[in-house]
Amino acid sequence: MIGAGAAGLAAACALAGAGARADILEARNRIGGRIFTLRRRGWPLPIELGAEFVHGRPPETFGIVEEAGLVVDRLPDARALVTRGRVDESGDLFDRMARITARMRRRGRDRSVAEFLAGQKRLDSEMREYFKSYVEGYHAAPLDRASERALSTAGDGPPEPGENDQFRLPGGYDRLAAWLLGKGGEGVALHLSRIVEGVDWKRGRVSVATRSARDGRPRRFEAERAVVAVPLSALKAPPGSPGAIRFSPEITEKARALSKLETGDAVKVVFLFRERFWEEEGLLAGREDRFELNFLHVREAPVPTWWTAAPAQVPILTGWTGGPSAQKLLGETDGTIAEVALRSLGQVLRVTPGRLKDLLVDWHTHNWRKDPFSRGAYSFTAVGGLRSHRLLARPVANTLFFAGEATNADQNGTVAGAIASGRRAADEILTR
Repeated sequence: MIGAGAAGLAAACALAGAGARADILEARNRIGGRIFTLRRRGWPLPIELGAEFVHGRPPETFGIVEEAGLVVDRLPDARALVTRGRVDESGDLFDRMARITARMRRRGRDRSVAEFLAGQKRLDSEMREYFKSYVEGYHAAPLDRASERALSTAGDGPPEPGENDQFRLPGGYDRLAAWLLGKGGEGVALHLSRIVEGVDWKRGRVSVATRSARDGRPRRFEAERAVVAVPLSALKAPPGSPGAIRFSPEITEKARALSKLETGDAVKVVFLFRERFWEEEGLLAGREDRFELNFLHVREAPVPTWWTAAPAQVPILTGWTGGPSAQKLLGETDGTIAEVALRSLGQVLRVTPGRLKDLLVDWHTHNWRKDPFSRGAYSFTAVGGLRSHRLLARPVANTLFFAGEATNADQNGTVAGAIASGRRAADEILTR
């Protein structure tokens, strides 16, 4: 197993449950991959620097939650749009976005989202801008590269009950990863800080070359089969660059799939304040819904999306931006990113920079673009790439099996999709 993210852990857990032995090789000194939970003294909740939400009610995630006895909070559907300095309640934001995606082509030549929008002459300017922000933020995808057909909901019926609900694991997302590892029991051997550099393979035999992230010592692992459960960006990394994996012989049949899938960028900054000042000061002061507010969306701000920790009543605000605006920030230091985000928050909430700095206790961020083992946030489908997720997932010579959110056509970009892909890879091994 190459990679101890949700996909690799799920695959190892399933294999061990069937009586097989699984070695997990992980470059980092922790499990979880793009699940990255910090616990710091003085913070009332764990800090999620990677995956945070459970979108809808995916059985892959909720099955673990129930079996592991994890606590899940349902987020209040209290959203607000800030337009020309005024707050517009918008609990139906996803419905508004769905009305636009329903106009997208499901058949015929694929186009970019930018090309689709250019043809929507009747779409008012405000909704056009919010839809751009939705694609770039929620999907972390640049408009000129994101696939119209991949985002289309044309012909879909109304959402199922709970489909647009969002949840959070207040005890930390890492507990889900830890449960998967623990469920594997003695059938799983975890090797942390073990960087995979090369995979030499032939039918029925795999030799994986690694080096220690601590002291550089090499070590090889031998197996009959291997599950490659690393982010898409690691498979696309230039040869010889940090985090890149060399396959010998090369897996040429994956080239087309890799060319049509891309990794989006996102910036996430989590701030801890001395108090929930936004309930009594600035833009939201005096509003009846200020205690329930969950998401705040702003147009044309460096960091356009903010959320509270609701339903938890704690003084934490998280800022988020994706796509091209995130790319601009990711070249900066963490300190500069936090400074830009804090300044953006002050502009949005009409609170002075000095006041915010007085209230600020601590902050955290993680630059996933500079992280050599992720090289970005999560995958999106590029123009012409509808079949690419399944092509990437296809096993090679009954020897190399592929997992990860990018191999899941229905739930790419999600932890649930990663878990499902790991279980699918394990099932492919066990049934061949």
